[in-house]
Amino acid sequence: MEEHKSNAGQGLGIAGLVMGIMAIPMGIIPCTFYLGILFGIIGIVLSLVALSQANRGHGPRNLIIAALVCSIVGLVFATVVGFTITRHGASFVKEMIREGKDGDFDFEDFEKGTGDILHDLESDTAAWDEHAPSNLDQMTDSLKSLESESENPDE
Repeated sequence: MEEHKSNAGQGLGIAGLVMGIMAIPMGIIPCTFYLGILFGIIGIVLSLVALSQANRGHGPRNLIIAALVCSIVGLVFATVVGFTITRHGASFVKEMIREGKDGDFDFEDFEKGTGDILHDLESDTAAWDEHAPSNLDQMTDSLKSLESESENPDE
């Protein structure tokens, strides 16, 4: 008896693969790990339903298994990043603040440096304003001379 291959579960498999692929970068980026967890769970559910449909309909399972693997990897990345941030994130921020007050990092120096940068930017734009009228006059004169040449090509 010959088994007939079908495309059973392929649509859900592609959707699960997309969710799994999206879960991986979302899980690695610290501020989007919640989306990574959500996309990973949705990808796993879609992939499992697609695998069930493919088994019943004798459809191909390669893409569906890849979707399941990507979704699991994305969920694991997101869970690890989320656990690290929530477990140690608050203590890390407190440590940075304490080191900023007691340690080597001096906020006054940072403020002075940004003030110097702003002063340099302001002095640069002031220099542009000084040269702008003369450049504008030169461009206007050049334009008038070009217009007069185009109006009188015989001369």
